[in-house]
Amino acid sequence: MYRPILMLMLGFSISALTAYGLVHLLGSGLFGGVSGTGAKLAAATVMLACLVIDSGLFGLRTPMWRRQTPQQHFYRFGAARGALLWGLDTGLVLTTFRVTSLTWAALGVTLFGLVPWWAGLAYAIGFTWPGFVLVAVVPPSKDLVEIPEPMWLIDWLMEKEKPVRRLALGLLTVTFAGVVASAFLG
Repeated sequence: MYRPILMLMLGFSISALTAYGLVHLLGSGLFGGVSGTGAKLAAATVMLACLVIDSGLFGLRTPMWRRQTPQQHFYRFGAARGALLWGLDTGLVLTTFRVTSLTWAALGVTLFGLVPWWAGLAYAIGFTWPGFVLVAVVPPSKDLVEIPEPMWLIDWLMEKEKPVRRLALGLLTVTFAGVVASAFLG
């Protein structure tokens, strides 16, 4: 019962750690691991751009590939391997739909050396553990003919998109302010 979600968590974590690790390595090569005022201001610039995009003031949308992991992976490879492939794809950070630009901001602070390479683990935990909790808490459908997912949960999640966007914008604002303040005070 839990094997598919555990495989998704594993795949997502591997990809997220790899993506953040590569971005950190790239930043170390380009900027020499400098994490002073210049790096903080560069990261703040990335976050400010993300804030402008997510505010919706100029009709901009979060930059991303507008694609979803192919669902046929589940039919072709089975639930566990399909979930692993889904996790490997979505954990790469930029390969599928994103609700906010927070991922770009997180990659920006990683690129400029303000967070360690293993920040991808925090990203993976933040993405996968809520899904694990939902799988553990929501009972599966008893009717095999019906769609196996509880439709009320999908509807509930869709209703939360706008509040999540607002929360993400608030988190990005607070983080932006913190980075700017640390650039000038630290």
